[in-house]
Amino acid sequence: MVFENFNYESLAVFSKVIVRDTDRAVARALGFTSLKLEHLAASFLVDADHFFSGMEPNWQWSNLTWLVITSNLFTPDVDNTNDIGDMLRGAAAAAMNMPRLETLEIWNGRKRLAGLFKYQPLRDTRKGRITWRGTWELAIGPSVVEAWAAVVRQKYDENWSLELVQERLDEAVIKSHADAIERLMLSGQVIRPVSLQQIRGE
Repeated sequence: MVFENFNYESLAVFSKVIVRDTDRAVARALGFTSLKLEHLAASFLVDADHFFSGMEPNWQWSNLTWLVITSNLFTPDVDNTNDIGDMLRGAAAAAMNMPRLETLEIWNGRKRLAGLFKYQPLRDTRKGRITWRGTWELAIGPSVVEAWAAVVRQKYDENWSLELVQERLDEAVIKSHADAIERLMLSGQVIRPVSLQQIRGE
């Protein structure tokens, strides 16, 4: 579990647009290291876009069951629908090489902003589910849905289907990325409880 804490208000002093730069080399190194892991939660250290675009086609995550990572692309402030689509298709391509994957979550959060893309299989109903939960509506295009439907068919069988769920959050209750973590209902622990309390006190 890796969580890089920061203060967006301090960052705003240096930039009119609050965007954190991440290092593609670090993202690639983390991707390579994760090939042997069962669980990986990396928040704000690297961007999901860099993580998935930096992978090699022959990489196999044989043991990975749970992956949680953040992305600065998840923001309603700019028109980046195409970039988000590319990232989510890249995530689906990676999932093809994660035979034991049970949960994949890509999220972002800050004051008045929270967004989560989540994939999980639902064995009881023989379907996969992709969920968007956020303070704004994200248009998930047909090519993204088909990419994740292909993941479900490859990992299980041709009779499995895919459902898309959209859930809206009230931005007024998101006062920090700590609030975002709680409201997004991430599936696992992405930050230690004591660190979460420290963020709330900042």
